[in-house]
Amino acid sequence: MKIVSELFYKIVSPERKWYWFPAFAILKLVSLFYLLGYRFRRRAYKSGVFPRRSLDGRVISVGNLTLGGTGKTSVVMMIAEMLRDDGLKPAILSRGYGGKSKAAVNVVCDGKRTLLAAEQVGDEAVMMAEKLKGVPILTGANRCRTGKYALENFGADTLILDDGFQHLALNRDLDILLVDYSAPLGNGNLFPAGELREPPEEAGRADIICFTRCSQKPGNFDPRIPSSVPKIKMRQRLSCIIRVDDDEVLSAAVLKNAPVAAFCGLAKPESFRQMLLDAQAQLKFFRAFPDHHPYTSRDVEELQTRAAQEGARFLLVTEKDAVKLKGIKFSLPLLKVVTEIEILEGRDAFTKRITAAASHGSK
Repeated sequence: MKIVSELFYKIVSPERKWYWFPAFAILKLVSLFYLLGYRFRRRAYKSGVFPRRSLDGRVISVGNLTLGGTGKTSVVMMIAEMLRDDGLKPAILSRGYGGKSKAAVNVVCDGKRTLLAAEQVGDEAVMMAEKLKGVPILTGANRCRTGKYALENFGADTLILDDGFQHLALNRDLDILLVDYSAPLGNGNLFPAGELREPPEEAGRADIICFTRCSQKPGNFDPRIPSSVPKIKMRQRLSCIIRVDDDEVLSAAVLKNAPVAAFCGLAKPESFRQMLLDAQAQLKFFRAFPDHHPYTSRDVEELQTRAAQEGARFLLVTEKDAVKLKGIKFSLPLLKVVTEIEILEGRDAFTKRITAAASHGSK
């Protein structure tokens, strides 16, 4: 999987080597068929050939145009917390990517307890269940069905779609589009010649566009992103460190000048690595696995051995990875890095649109 991913990015990168041009040309040709299929699907929903359904509650969608890695799950959790703290009753609907369950509706969390494991419903759904309090979380391929279940069984009044921008079968009150600050449209080409799930002009469907992973470096504000849509700047910041075995909360200051090893299974692992460097950790060893990687005993043994050889005091992982490692004994302390979303620009506009959609509906 990792080899395929690395090969893909070598081929589609604008800085690709000359010998990858024939492979890229083939992918570009295939992307034309992908575009035809996309346009047929889009028009079928627009004309009513494919039905679009509405639910009794409000619906807020959070998604992106590119393949993974824009921080959707963190933004979904932030919105759920905002609505919960305002006295509303949100529920989160996720696909449950990486989970093995074939059930139509999986109740990952009933708002009180985590009921299913990451192996069944995916790591992101379980991570949200463990982190959020008072918010039901459900997975299933059909968001209309899981949404109806949440409304009828948990009294939810607002449904938040995790990765819902392409889920055209369900009408929504607010569409939030996330784009990476450094590369909003990837290489600008449709899959499989690039990272785009949809043509760039579909960004115009969004009610809000959030630039994630903002840094001090200048962003790449692609002119194909509509200027008329409100734009928000945000980033993930390190909040605290938690020991996985006993849930002891530690200050992020423990990382400063500490010799550590880290690993993760993310679409864009460099963001995690940079966060640790920004915290002034002495990163002795860093290993990136494919996104949603299912860790094996061999992985754990190799990581522990390498970390010990490099003189690391403890192992660091992301919250998403930690849910798949509970119960596994490590020779070094295993700590998860807890992050939170920080809105740098546009907080008032973001909050007002969320509140309006959840309270009254915006469309």
